[in-house]
Amino acid sequence: TVIFGISDQGLRLDIKDHYGGEKMEPNKVAIVMREQNNYWEGLRSSLGLGLEMVDTDTFVIGEVKMPEDREEGYKENLEFLKDDLEANHYTDTKANVEKWGFFEYLPLEDMAKKLRDYDLIVPF
Repeated sequence: TVIFGISDQGLRLDIKDHYGGEKMEPNKVAIVMREQNNYWEGLRSSLGLGLEMVDTDTFVIGEVKMPEDREEGYKENLEFLKDDLEANHYTDTKANVEKWGFFEYLPLEDMAKKLRDYDLIVPF
């Protein structure tokens, strides 16, 4: 069971096994996004986890097309995650690398292999 939420103490990410066992703390989280309407929220979730000192990388499948009023904020969040929190951003679409500048191109097959390195994968 994964409980992911925000409380007055900050972001909370609790993981328990299906049999009520001990809580585990994920060391490495992948946020995987493939739908236009999830790119913004997925990145914001990565930012929240990163601020809580959880090693979080983003995986974007498809081309990111932000509404004009969100483009600057999206790029700033990418930059902050990459430069300040040392997060990685992967995409299977070269247009994202060219437009946003903070993505590393990674074909879908290579993304699938890389995801094996993560303790928790959060699909968006």
